[in-house]
Amino acid sequence: MSGIKDKPVLVICGPTASGKTRISIDVAKIIRGEIISADARQFYELMDIGTSKPTLEERAEVPHHLVDFADINDQISAADFRRLALACLEDISDRGNAAIVVGGSGLYLKALEEGFFDGPKADPKYRRYLEHKIEKDGIETLHDKLRKIDPSTADRLSPRDRSRIIRALEVFKATGRSITDLQKEGKYPESEYVFIKVGIRWPRDILYGRIDQRVLNMVDAGFIEEIKVVYGNLHPGISQAFKALGYREFKRFLDGEYDMNHAIYLTQLHTRHYAKRQMTWFRADPDIEWFDPRQPDIATCIVDYFRNRISDF
Repeated sequence: MSGIKDKPVLVICGPTASGKTRISIDVAKIIRGEIISADARQFYELMDIGTSKPTLEERAEVPHHLVDFADINDQISAADFRRLALACLEDISDRGNAAIVVGGSGLYLKALEEGFFDGPKADPKYRRYLEHKIEKDGIETLHDKLRKIDPSTADRLSPRDRSRIIRALEVFKATGRSITDLQKEGKYPESEYVFIKVGIRWPRDILYGRIDQRVLNMVDAGFIEEIKVVYGNLHPGISQAFKALGYREFKRFLDGEYDMNHAIYLTQLHTRHYAKRQMTWFRADPDIEWFDPRQPDIATCIVDYFRNRISDF
């Protein structure tokens, strides 16, 4: 195997609506790069507008990987992503091109860089049972149950974090051990790649304005029709796509629970909250070099930083 420093990988991260797609394409054109998506929602077919997936025209500008490749009823875990992304990295390296990993899913980026616990497969029957318990007794009941078997994970998770609480309980049922203990043991060996990370950071008020405008643009682009197609093909309660921002809010509009303006408001609000959580995650990583996207020729600035870091090896 080559030495770790022989294979640098550029990572471009940042919150939703920060402009990562355009910037990464411009960077890739300069360094003969190929882009690997680390956006968990862009993996899935049919979900184009709501995930701000790179358009076909944008994907024609430079090669893209792990975009639009999975059925919406599949579940692509962080461990799955790591396996797929490493295969892409190997192919890109064999072609002599530069790999650029782009996304806002901090967990998936962490899985690629550090390795991640590859737990048991999902148990749809047990998940349905837990979902029924939530509807009957409330999510707090499951959080209390988790605290008894895995207090470390319970402390780390919000009592409202439905999907992760369910997953932690599911892992315990399948293995008899806490997900905390299994994660500690489940790290992968160090890979041959070194990840040079840059982040795209807007002032908060500007980012929130971009998020609000993006939601309006989604509606104008035909998002409502896309939602009808997506939900017409989903197996409810199983697919991760079922929980994606925007889709769930506008589905409730389609179901008559509230009007269009309220669906827009909720999608904007929840997306802003999501962006805040993304930034909290990324700010905790001291290895990210931050760039202001308003600076002139940001793509060239990122390339210069990347090349300088490579020369340090």
